[in-house]
Amino acid sequence: MKKLLACLLLAAASALAARTVTLDYFFQQGCEECARVNALVLPMLAERFPGEYELRRHDLNEEANYLKLVEYQERLNVASDDAVCMIVDGSRYLGGFAAIDRGLPEAMERARRLPAGSASPADAPPDRERLHRRAEAFTISAILTAGLLDGFNPCVFTTLIFFMSLLSLSRIRGGRLLAVGGVYCLACFCTYVALGFGLFHILKLFSGYQVMRLGIETVLIALLLLFAFLSFRDAWRFRRSGRSGAVALQLPERIRNRIHAVMRSGLKFHYLLAGAFTVGVLVTVLESVCTGQVYLPALVLMSREFGAGSRWFGYLLLYNLMFILPLLLLFLAAWRGTSMPVFLNWSKKNVVAGKTALGCLFLLLAALMLL
Repeated sequence: MKKLLACLLLAAASALAARTVTLDYFFQQGCEECARVNALVLPMLAERFPGEYELRRHDLNEEANYLKLVEYQERLNVASDDAVCMIVDGSRYLGGFAAIDRGLPEAMERARRLPAGSASPADAPPDRERLHRRAEAFTISAILTAGLLDGFNPCVFTTLIFFMSLLSLSRIRGGRLLAVGGVYCLACFCTYVALGFGLFHILKLFSGYQVMRLGIETVLIALLLLFAFLSFRDAWRFRRSGRSGAVALQLPERIRNRIHAVMRSGLKFHYLLAGAFTVGVLVTVLESVCTGQVYLPALVLMSREFGAGSRWFGYLLLYNLMFILPLLLLFLAAWRGTSMPVFLNWSKKNVVAGKTALGCLFLLLAALMLL
């Protein structure tokens, strides 16, 4: 009996000793943190836990490996996207070099004490729908951000301040100012939606012609990179000189003068609200020379991501709601008594920030189109 008991204990000890910990190692080529893991963490593992683990390497440049990581992250409720990570027995996520270096030895000690068969690695086949949902969520965020920054576009903002100065000179205040502002913003919204609707369907006409579509997207990417460079240069030049003439990405003077003429004539309408609506429509069309720098790439993203059904129209509406949000806030501020010098000073002080944000947005849109 004693011999039998000893054999059983020996067998149990052997089973525990034979416990192999599974390590899924996700990395990218050229990643600095990955190089530190390779140089410092992996040799430590080999020295402290020889033969006690199975290291499975996954290069994130391969789509199947990225999908596998997405599967792990969703199952483990992980929101971060680290350049390098390790998953211990499919149940513990360690993201980034610091977390791996600090937490892996303790995670290994804990995992090797578990009985064999207790690990639960997520070896489900990669789900392309998960990758699609992530890409879609990122695209939606980019579209809404683009709409908001488009509304803060210096072209739009300076034109609106000029219009509000005309309203102030015409002694349009209080409820009348709010009504005129609401009608003007409604006109901008409807016109911009109509322009987007038409442009979107033009883009969809090219969807079946891959060479032509690729040519359009290549030209847009090149223009976005150019606009990003010009935006950063404008920010640098304006910061040094403080002169609007140093800014390259702005409405041409001829179009700007035409917009001012439209606004002056619109206030002469017998029916003020009808005049405000007409001004909003015409100004939005004329401003599209400037705002189209952001709008057209956003529409290309919508046609690529949401073109299969009708959801794109909902995102088109959201883009334009974000676009008019700054205009509405400006009218509300004027209605509450903010004076024109405050608006002018704010606009001047934020040219550098606005141009820098637009430059970053252009780079983001170019990256999304490339990916």
